[in-house]
Amino acid sequence: MKRYLAWGALGAVLLTMLLLAGCSTLNVTTPDGMFLSTGDYVPGVKTLGVIQEKSTVVAPIFIYDLNKINQALYERLIQRVKDAGADGIMDVRFSSKLSPLSYLSVFIVPVFDFYAEGIAFKKQ
Repeated sequence: MKRYLAWGALGAVLLTMLLLAGCSTLNVTTPDGMFLSTGDYVPGVKTLGVIQEKSTVVAPIFIYDLNKINQALYERLIQRVKDAGADGIMDVRFSSKLSPLSYLSVFIVPVFDFYAEGIAFKKQ
């Protein structure tokens, strides 16, 4: 009986650690003064709106470099924030999905859509 309780306690601790690991946010200021946050609220700012970047990738045999795709999306997103005259961006998210173009190719050559989005803001 003690053995089952020990395994149950270990499982509960591991599950708690796993659930809490996804609750972190990142707040950084780049060398050129741009403020970036993965959090959903930054006090004392005026939001300018949602900014989104999209990249479509053709991936024969499902081979693509996710790091390069995300880096390119990030750089384009930051440039759009600067062009909008914003001081930073919050609630930054990266996501992907199968493109509607893949349905036309009947999954022979999959096409993926990758997105980066966030809310641009100005400090008050």
